[in-house]
Amino acid sequence: MLSQKLKRLRENNGYTQQQVANALSIERSTYTYYETGKTTPDINTIVKLAKIFNVSYAEMLENEETQPKKPLKDAGNDLYYYDSKSFNHVYELSKQEKTLISLYRVLPAKLQNELLDSLKDQVDSNSKKKNKSLQ
Repeated sequence: MLSQKLKRLRENNGYTQQQVANALSIERSTYTYYETGKTTPDINTIVKLAKIFNVSYAEMLENEETQPKKPLKDAGNDLYYYDSKSFNHVYELSKQEKTLISLYRVLPAKLQNELLDSLKDQVDSNSKKKNKSLQ
């Protein structure tokens, strides 16, 4: 069921309902209704949620009972989860980093690329300034 899947994905990603609602630019109560099954998000919202949780929108819509579970293993502070394609290592992120990732995931691809290019330029510029000051 989609409502249960949303809650599981949110919890596995370490997000609060408020953080997800903020990323979607909706009220927390609206998102809560999605998780409780009182309402169902439209397809555009499902696509945004898939980006936030880093899953395909098709996976969001698949019948959960027919899909194999992806166990989440706690290894100290690091989380590992099984993906049918590979094993991934998920580092513990700060609240600010989680917010940044959530916001990035809901951007269109063009804006994501522009943002990455801008960040790379800023890091390069900052690195060059540090190197000059060390000389």
